Amino acid sequence: MINPINERSIKFAVDTLKKGEIIAYPTDTLYGFGVDATNDEAINKLNQLKGRTQPLSIIIADLSEIEKYAKISKKTLEKINQYLPGPFTFLIKKRKSILSELVTYGSEFIGIRIPYHKFPLKLVDRLKKPLITTSINKNGHAPLNKVEDIENNYPKINIFEDKNYNNKSSIGSTIIKIDENNIKLIRKGDGILNYE
Repeated sequence: MINPINERSIKFAVDTLKKGEIIAYPTDTLYGFGVDATNDEAINKLNQLKGRTQPLSIIIADLSEIEKYAKISKKTLEKINQYLPGPFTFLIKKRKSILSELVTYGSEFIGIRIPYHKFPLKLVDRLKKPLITTSINKNGHAPLNKVEDIENNYPKINIFEDKNYNNKSSIGSTIIKIDENNIKLIRKGDGILNYE
């Protein structure tokens, strides 16, 4: 079911997430699947839908939240501040937190996003928990980024559509791994890195 983005649909999306259901929603790059990042059952459901089990990334409301989930120095925080909100995922050493263990799936790192799109940020703010973000596709298939294609392939998922913002040419977020002072480009995406 396709839902236009408005105040009522924000509430509906949050209620859906609280029930442990999967939603499809816009970001500043690709549309993404989302579930409550603290809910094991919801994450298992999402992994089954995608046909894979691997580490996932989370969306947080703003940088003040990052230290709840990751171990990060003040210097690194200042550097990534210039890129967020934006089309980047930063992989940072994880910290023990309220997140489900299934989010990192054995990895020492947690993927963190703060997209430049109000809808997912409002969801996180209302949910009071991080939101899983992952591309809409089955394992081994290209991500779906058109609402019609998402609806045809996943008719039971509630889709939240932003008609004013759909980056159809997106190749996803740029993924950067930060391990102490080492900065490594993992995947080139929409974000352009100027990291010294």
